[in-house]
Amino acid sequence: MKLWKVKVLMLLTLLCSVTAVHAVPKQADLKFVLYYPQVPPYMYQDETTQKVVGLVPEVLQDFFQQQNIRVQYVADNRTRAELRLYQGDVDAILLAKEWTQHPEKLLFSEPLLEHQDFLFARQPIAAQGQLADWVKGKAICTRQYYIYDALSPFFKNNETARVDSSSELTQLKMLLNGRCDFAFMNEHVANWLMYHHFPDQQLYRSAEGFGPVGLTVAFHPRWESQLAAFNQYLREQRQQGTIAQWLKFYVTKS
Repeated sequence: MKLWKVKVLMLLTLLCSVTAVHAVPKQADLKFVLYYPQVPPYMYQDETTQKVVGLVPEVLQDFFQQQNIRVQYVADNRTRAELRLYQGDVDAILLAKEWTQHPEKLLFSEPLLEHQDFLFARQPIAAQGQLADWVKGKAICTRQYYIYDALSPFFKNNETARVDSSSELTQLKMLLNGRCDFAFMNEHVANWLMYHHFPDQQLYRSAEGFGPVGLTVAFHPRWESQLAAFNQYLREQRQQGTIAQWLKFYVTKS
């Protein structure tokens, strides 16, 4: 091969190498479902700015920026969102593995944090006793489409009446209006609602919670390559106390 051809090939190789080194990675888009009705303090739209805020966006923001991934929030209801995730129309949602129809078709992160459901009532709830002692023959305000493992046997046997509502806010309104004897609700969501919507109302909750569940992110399988790094990031955030700080901030944020 002639010398000038060798030099040209070497120059082209060098240029390609420099271009590869300095190329900016293409930004990826991730569609994350914002439940409607929304679920503060985890994830909701600020009434003034319409920006998606809450514990989850705060925790996710740094990780996805580091990975050059742009998060787009897509509003949808709980049932339709799960179907869209299976189809790959969206990329991620807040969803516990035990609540899904086909968990084998999804990837689940480690929990951001754990939460429990509690009974809430207008009158003090006896400190001693079993769940059956409290709920048999009673009406319980619940959220539409939600699965309540602790209460399912009582609903199935018609020993307890299930009174569905469109949101946790409506659950507490119905409880305060006497439409049900108890509301069964996530502790963090209930704390947010009582702080922001019912500061002058006295409500009581059961001494113990039921069915601790991890707040996890469910991903479409195409995001498998990101899962290990995401889990490591969540572990660091928990150990540093960052998630607990954001939870406290949003529960009491005025």
